[in-house]
Amino acid sequence: MSRSFSCSDPKFNLFNGGLGCSINGCGQYNKCLTILNEKFIETTGCCRVKILEPNFVTVFVYMLIVPVIGIASLGALGGGIVKRPFLQAILNFDASIAGDITACLMISAQIVNMVFIFLQNHPDVPERPVINYDIAIIYTLAIPVSLCLGSDLANFLPLLPLLSFQILFFLAISPVLIYYARRQNELEDIKDQNSDVVKESALLTMSQQQIQNNNEYTENQARLYKQLYAEQCQRFPLVPILITLGNFAINELLLLLKSSPYQYSPYFFPEGDINNQNKDKGPCEPWNFYMVLLLTGVNFMITGSVYFFMRKKELLKNTVNFYPHERFFTPPRRFFFVYAAGFLTGLVAGFVGMAAGLTMVVTMVRFKLIAAVAGATANYCYFLICIQVFTSFLVGTSQSQGLPVGEQFFFYALGILAVLTFTNFGYRLLQKYNIGHIIFYIDFGIVILNIMGNIAWGIENGYRDGFHSLEQQPSTCGNFVLDN
Repeated sequence: MSRSFSCSDPKFNLFNGGLGCSINGCGQYNKCLTILNEKFIETTGCCRVKILEPNFVTVFVYMLIVPVIGIASLGALGGGIVKRPFLQAILNFDASIAGDITACLMISAQIVNMVFIFLQNHPDVPERPVINYDIAIIYTLAIPVSLCLGSDLANFLPLLPLLSFQILFFLAISPVLIYYARRQNELEDIKDQNSDVVKESALLTMSQQQIQNNNEYTENQARLYKQLYAEQCQRFPLVPILITLGNFAINELLLLLKSSPYQYSPYFFPEGDINNQNKDKGPCEPWNFYMVLLLTGVNFMITGSVYFFMRKKELLKNTVNFYPHERFFTPPRRFFFVYAAGFLTGLVAGFVGMAAGLTMVVTMVRFKLIAAVAGATANYCYFLICIQVFTSFLVGTSQSQGLPVGEQFFFYALGILAVLTFTNFGYRLLQKYNIGHIIFYIDFGIVILNIMGNIAWGIENGYRDGFHSLEQQPSTCGNFVLDN
């Protein structure tokens, strides 16, 4: 489907969706104008003033985005949190353009955020990094497939049920966030009063000196314990990082073979040309389904290989009783519970359009990670989701029309500024005062914000296009019409 539309008014020069609009059917900052596609076929559509057009509301919202993203990044939430309430509901951007903007905000903010996280220490064991790479591997194994399925499901639903399901999810997770916030607060209070609990929460077993002095352990076992402890304290453990990045790269290559109703595969339609020998690989042909099957099969093969490799290492840890409570690959049912949590994370992120970090933080705490470690590990996994979303943006057909390169750097700068100021300051406060439970209250506040944004966006669309527009099936392969 061609997305190269030009507006007839130089002031309203950004095509903002709404083909076949009415005079009052485009909302604020928009105008229903005559537009031309790249084949000079005339129709009407909503045209918006420039993305960076200075006015009081736009400037205020862009300034507000900085602290919102900066604070939300503490709880592994990124640019997606501003898409619905700010970019769509207030500034009235089309979903596609709002998605492009959030992709730029997410990637820049998370790159800087990861630098801070890599430099942090475990709050209970300063020698260890704050990221738990073992559980992160399992989460990132499951996310690519489920993220793909979740986004495809969202593309096929009308706006009303989609917004309703999203609001129901937010309402369901709100009491869970409050519960874990209180639970973590109690744990932190106990730690402040009893230093022995710190060792227990850190999951320490024996110190290296104790294991050397214990006659029950052989010299080889003592040496093995030292080696395992040294690996556990590595800031950038090579094997877990390579497994995570390798799995992501393979899955992403397969995802780029896939097309969708609004995006062609860059391998087969780099210029959006549908009249060529690869037409059978279009978004509404069986090729798409075959790619999903291939993606699922390859993902299962990688998952099985990683499971047996990491399980063997965990069984080795059992011989010296090394961190016995940090077991994610043994017994097998625990691995599949964690994998299911990772799958749920991707499904929620693709379907809801945000809340990946929210889901991860909650489930990781359920697997006995303390709040600070859960937040850092969730951010590490969320970084890969940001790369996946940003890659889709780069190959998307709307990039050149909706968000030129110069405007992209403005939003990169906003994301970087948010983390350098508010996120950095927040990490210092969390460490200084041992208040990791605040992360859950931050996420709760973001949930409330997005519930309000979803309601406002639904009302805005109903007012503009009528209630029936909320129930209409979107342009999918069931009613997809290509411009010829």
